[in-house]
Amino acid sequence: MAFNFHRAAEGIVLANSHRGYSSCRPENTFPAFEAARMAGTHCIEIDIHLTADNQLVVTHDHRVDRVSTGQGFVEQLTLEQLLAFDFGVKYHPDFADTRIPRLADVLRWAVKYDMGLIIEAKQRRRHGAFVTAFVQLLREQPQALSHIQLLGFNHVLINRVKAEIPELALQVVTLERYNDQLSAVQHSHASCVCFEYEFAHVDDLRAYKNAGLGVRMYLHEVKNGMDPLAQYHHKFGYDSRPEILSWLREGLIDMISHDDIPWMQALIAEAGLCWN
Repeated sequence: MAFNFHRAAEGIVLANSHRGYSSCRPENTFPAFEAARMAGTHCIEIDIHLTADNQLVVTHDHRVDRVSTGQGFVEQLTLEQLLAFDFGVKYHPDFADTRIPRLADVLRWAVKYDMGLIIEAKQRRRHGAFVTAFVQLLREQPQALSHIQLLGFNHVLINRVKAEIPELALQVVTLERYNDQLSAVQHSHASCVCFEYEFAHVDDLRAYKNAGLGVRMYLHEVKNGMDPLAQYHHKFGYDSRPEILSWLREGLIDMISHDDIPWMQALIAEAGLCWN
């Protein structure tokens, strides 16, 4: 059965866990994915890169230094080299011996548990090899196609993948407000739009929904003890909560992404909506 990412019209807003339950588990790892599933989220945003030997793996940064015991760039390391690094112990010793996930394994996991995956393509170079590897993987696991949206800041790259698999759903990131925002999104063949509060306007959100698009709001991780709404208050000088709650109640947002799942669930519930 296809995963439904867009349920705002039903009064349901998905709590999309950013890199898994990354506020309490090492990001972009199976412990984070399993913790997110057990916390009640049904949708996870992950990041992927291509290795030196053309394998797709799940990690955010171009370098592995921050999140693993290794050093170097993902695209310059083979899968075997990456699997030798520990991707959990830097977060906490309890997660020692956690390995970098292969996208192939995450796709199988998502299908098994009926989870949605928003897969962000982080690839900077070797786009042809990336497209080939991604297309081959989906042809090997066709049942995964209905569980994913391919996300990208690089709209050209993700459209190269869609040209090979037309039924693939795309999600595009908009970090500016263009004169004709809807046309910019539609020209990128998107099924869904990801936005941040700083660049949002209710007119654009209404235009997306009227055009039949899904909408995901990304909320930044806690910084200096401040949750995202406190950060907006500190940055802009006013309380954004009433505005965001009104967008939710109007059915303009299908998904909220954040690192802290209970915090997201509470915000959705505050709007009088369901997250499950």
